[in-house]
Amino acid sequence: MTVLWQPASHFFPTDRLDDFLVWAWGEGASDVVFQAGAPALIEVDGRVRRGTDAVLDGVVLGEIAERLYEGSAVGSLLSGGAVDCSHAVSIERGRDVRFRCNLSPVQVNNSFAINATLRTLPGKAPRIEELGVEDGVSSALLDCVGLNLVTGVPGSGKSTLLAASTRALLERGVGRVHSYEAPIEFTFDGIGVEAGSLMSSSEIPRHFGSFADGLRSSLRRRPVAVVVGEARDRETVEAALSAADFGIAVYSTTHTIGVANTVRRLLSEFPEEQRDERGAALIDVLHLVVTQMLVANPKGGRMAIREWLVFDAGLKTELLELPRQSWPQRIAEVLEASGNGLVGHAEAAAADGRIGAGDLARIRASHGVSGRTGP
Repeated sequence: MTVLWQPASHFFPTDRLDDFLVWAWGEGASDVVFQAGAPALIEVDGRVRRGTDAVLDGVVLGEIAERLYEGSAVGSLLSGGAVDCSHAVSIERGRDVRFRCNLSPVQVNNSFAINATLRTLPGKAPRIEELGVEDGVSSALLDCVGLNLVTGVPGSGKSTLLAASTRALLERGVGRVHSYEAPIEFTFDGIGVEAGSLMSSSEIPRHFGSFADGLRSSLRRRPVAVVVGEARDRETVEAALSAADFGIAVYSTTHTIGVANTVRRLLSEFPEEQRDERGAALIDVLHLVVTQMLVANPKGGRMAIREWLVFDAGLKTELLELPRQSWPQRIAEVLEASGNGLVGHAEAAAADGRIGAGDLARIRASHGVSGRTGP
């Protein structure tokens, strides 16, 4: 039986927005979605369900947008483009529930409307041991060297894995660590201080105009490691390569699936005539690429399926001696030999009953092996 938020049985009381968000958080929602012409929706363990009986209209969405964004949200949306912000709700003294918010203009019934999507931010970073991370992934992340990329689609747990790695580094006493996020998702207050670590978190664009601006600031302050919310454009990729070449360990995310696709995607940010040179710079500093997918566990909840590759000295030398166009094939061959490919891990999970046949088929199809039968 679907449980609904009872105060919105007939209409949505926007003055009680925070109460609804606390209710959704209590239901275990990872995402909350508001859109005109639909009820409020919540996503729990990867499944979307209705959160209210009442259907929201444009007036309600406008009021919700203004409550989430301190400024003229509707005016900004009408002028084109999305609005990103964060929102916090106090649930008890000294404890908040935080949300990452995206407000976007959409069309409903041939008219302007608003979609508001909120992602629950977990607050304190988890321990890496709590995530079931394979030893090969965790040890490479904790080497604290080079460029380390966690990749996957939105909602695949990339930020959570990076946060757990960051917490482990701080608790080991690595020294100064900087992070640049949009918005800040996890808090590290007090973690690692006794061990000799210090975390400095900055929000984009509130503290720095861009991720690249933050990275350039870190070059002057010389931390041991830098966490960058997303390597989303050429300027950020270039700054990340520079920081890693400077001897700073860089941790970031990209919206890609697969190790080879990630390398290809980063190089696509550069003009064709620069890709050989920038490709060599990338391989020279690249340490780890890990792709993560969250899939439904038939026994309840979700589990992570990962693919990863550590770029050791031997692999780097081999790749740099090959034409850039041959890198994806060679990376695929090394992955298959290592046994750390996404399909292999998905097949093992399916054989144990930890993921369903549909998810296995989807993962196989994404890697061009949809014709295989059985786990």
